[in-house]
Amino acid sequence: MNLYNNFAAYYDKIFPRNPKIIQFLNQSFKPGEILDLACGTGEYSISLAHLGYQVTGVDISEQMIAYAKEKAIKENVNVNFEIDDMLNLSSENRYEGIICIGNALVHLNSDEDVKKALFKMHRSLKPGGALVIQVINYDLILDKKLPGLSTVKNDEYSFYRNYEFDGKKIHFKTRLTDGLRVFVDETLLLPLKHQTLIDCLKEAGYTNIKTAGGFSHASFDLDKDITYVVTSTK
Repeated sequence: MNLYNNFAAYYDKIFPRNPKIIQFLNQSFKPGEILDLACGTGEYSISLAHLGYQVTGVDISEQMIAYAKEKAIKENVNVNFEIDDMLNLSSENRYEGIICIGNALVHLNSDEDVKKALFKMHRSLKPGGALVIQVINYDLILDKKLPGLSTVKNDEYSFYRNYEFDGKKIHFKTRLTDGLRVFVDETLLLPLKHQTLIDCLKEAGYTNIKTAGGFSHASFDLDKDITYVVTSTK
């Protein structure tokens, strides 16, 4: 998790709050308690709190949670932020909605861990509650042997994102620079296939499973879209 601890101070400048994501989430959930798994710096936990949801944000990165707590205070909203692993989730019939976006799910170690996490999320949802997952399209990455994701640039920073596949895991190699300093890191990702995710959701008991090509609700093309969003209900 060194990547995300080191990256916490820069995350919001590289990936600013996206109104389309906020709108998508707001349309997906009933009023009530929402769980934001791998919440990062809390951008969408805080956004939903502004809309009146009662939000718990969980992340394994201590630095990410520290920034999230500071941000919630500055924006004068109440969010319960906790340092924890999504595999430790133990609630039952509590949440109207669960978010697991930002390619968080593939940081788990195996398909079995993905199944375990999805079962725990299902148990934590109230009947009729919704789950929103966003991941990278690894079918496309592997089939076309893509070397990584596009570089993210703004007036201050450049964030380079490269992939190397070793046959089992994807080595996610990053370089962040502000023109003076350079931060280099690497983390391992699970190359989760779309159909595997759908099968895991069905096995965990989810219904009304749908895939969109992004948060704009566009139709999903497995051969073209670099990311996708899967929604489902308990």
